[in-house]
Amino acid sequence: MSFTLPDVETKHGYVQTMFDGIAPRYDLLNDVMTGGLHRLWKDLVIRLSGAKPGDRVLDACTGTGDIAMRLAKAVGPEGQVTGLDFSARMLDVAKQRPQHGQIEWIEGDLMALPFADGSFTAVTVGYGLRNVTSIPGALQEIKRVLKPGGRMVSLDLGKPTVPVWREAFYAYFHHVVPVLGSWIAGTKDAYTYLPESLTDFPAQEGLKRLMAEAGFADVTCRSLVGGAAAVHVGTKP
Repeated sequence: MSFTLPDVETKHGYVQTMFDGIAPRYDLLNDVMTGGLHRLWKDLVIRLSGAKPGDRVLDACTGTGDIAMRLAKAVGPEGQVTGLDFSARMLDVAKQRPQHGQIEWIEGDLMALPFADGSFTAVTVGYGLRNVTSIPGALQEIKRVLKPGGRMVSLDLGKPTVPVWREAFYAYFHHVVPVLGSWIAGTKDAYTYLPESLTDFPAQEGLKRLMAEAGFADVTCRSLVGGAAAVHVGTKP
């Protein structure tokens, strides 16, 4: 039976339920699927965010808190990190992990951030923009809560352009990843959604264009592992 992506009206609830279901095994699957490389990619996100001691920063779509905890080390005891996610079970996992620095965990939605304008010096999003109902809407919310001169950094899947690598990547993603999800997390649907969610995602140049259209300046994109993942950076003027 083929997998059908949820439409815009049902996507929010579908994705929220999906992440609640895979929360206990989410970190293990990330390690298995990427061979641990996601840890290096998240370290890069912190460096590109420019987060420094004393800053107030937001990690949206924080999941189990990997990026938020790295940010806490960067901003130090005088700084403040907020980790936001709409999956209560993901946040439960985050709260059970060893904490470093000041982290506030908030259940909330990237599409309607519960913060005042200009609240943060940096906003990071790990594997989140692919799952929202409107990327332009999410980008406007991120820009709204950033201080002038603040940076947003997005880490997400990418689309390789070299033909041989592209075919190998998609074969792995569409055929191996769902099996891993079934074995490790006990759910095949969630890890069938994962590769399918990349189908309409604008990825490298497309997301770069959307960020520029949303009003971000100095937008850059860095492809990782031959384009299998990518990090985008933009600055609020």
